[in-house]
Amino acid sequence: MLVVYQSLESVGHKETTGHSVVSGNSFKHRAQTNAGKVYDLDNADRKLTFPVPHYDFATKKIVGKDMEVEFATGPESKSFSETFKKGQDADELLEFLSGVIDTIVKSTMNRTSTNGGFTSRPPTLIVLGELYGDELMGKIILGYEVIYGMNPTGDSRHRFTVLKQQHSQIDEFDLKIHRFDTLSDKNKDEKAICMTLTVMGWLMAFVHIPNHICGNAASVVEYLKFNAMRSTGKEELDLLIGDTNQKSSGFMSSALQGQLGGTDWVSSIHGGEQELVGYGGHSTFSISGTNSGFDTHFDIACTHHAVAKIKDNKVVGSDTTDPAYDPAFVFHGLTDKYTELNNKAYAYSDHNGVIIEVLRRKDVQAYKAHRRNYILCRSCNGRLTGIETLTGIHLNCRTLALTYVPKNDGSLKRVATHQTPSPTKKRKLNPGKGDDDQDL
Repeated sequence: MLVVYQSLESVGHKETTGHSVVSGNSFKHRAQTNAGKVYDLDNADRKLTFPVPHYDFATKKIVGKDMEVEFATGPESKSFSETFKKGQDADELLEFLSGVIDTIVKSTMNRTSTNGGFTSRPPTLIVLGELYGDELMGKIILGYEVIYGMNPTGDSRHRFTVLKQQHSQIDEFDLKIHRFDTLSDKNKDEKAICMTLTVMGWLMAFVHIPNHICGNAASVVEYLKFNAMRSTGKEELDLLIGDTNQKSSGFMSSALQGQLGGTDWVSSIHGGEQELVGYGGHSTFSISGTNSGFDTHFDIACTHHAVAKIKDNKVVGSDTTDPAYDPAFVFHGLTDKYTELNNKAYAYSDHNGVIIEVLRRKDVQAYKAHRRNYILCRSCNGRLTGIETLTGIHLNCRTLALTYVPKNDGSLKRVATHQTPSPTKKRKLNPGKGDDDQDL
């Protein structure tokens, strides 16, 4: 299952609305100004030409087709967001969020492409930080349904919204949302509330660690323990993902050593840099930061379980030849933070999102017990009903379930988790018995 966390940028509004992400400071003007640190732009001409994968029927190959986009300037970004702040148009909010989802999906599909680009997958779950609004609940935005939102303090900087791919086949055992049960006037200390989800059995904390405690290791640990205990009654945490506000790249992994259920916490940052998907989700390159200045890794994923990191479509930082190597997660890298609005590329946040993949269930036996009465589709592993239970496959199966199988050379290969069964062999009639039994 692919999961993406993307922090947006709000302005501390108190009203229960999603509009704070597109007004005032939300179009991060510093990120807009710093686009030239990542893309080859000059001050006079802010146009960028980039290749888009295109299938050539003549050569039967995927080739690059050049596209061009113009990046807005800092003043244009500020003017655009100020205009929205005055109008607060509901349709414009949905248009903005559609652009955000489109960028996240393109980035994720680019990072998880296989078979020479013929196979790629969108995220199953998207968690947006600094966003919540009553008006968004139940909305379907570019194929993603808003299934939950939380606003624990009223401060829009600490809100969260969960979106699920509309046609994904997940049930309550694949995803459990731990709803918050207390309200506070502030969200600045160890009692601050974050979004916690259990995904395929793994407890994940999606965070926006408060600035007041982000530099104090003990306070950060207490903050995470509080949220893990609040959610499940246990302090153990399987994965931390989100905006940590850490001042140095190794701060979080160092703070979590021996804490919250594990001794060795490994972060998504590899070698001091992180791979970023370029504008439009087509080219990849490394950057040294996820914040608006591209110089500090605020946004990371961190876990004490086995993890695979992907670079140039190969596993790095892990010993794939170890017989005990059984990764729980794949860290695919970062999303872009620019999307096309009003025919120009705008920074929709001052943060890059983090793309991870959950490879396996934490407790397979519990899952089997949960679904022991189900008959599952041999292609997508979803529940079958009615006549489908006789065919063994959904009549309109949308997808083939795939998983990573690491090879000895460190590369990754996509293979089907279920082999297609051979045709049923019929037993010849036995005249002596007078029946027509068949092998099943």
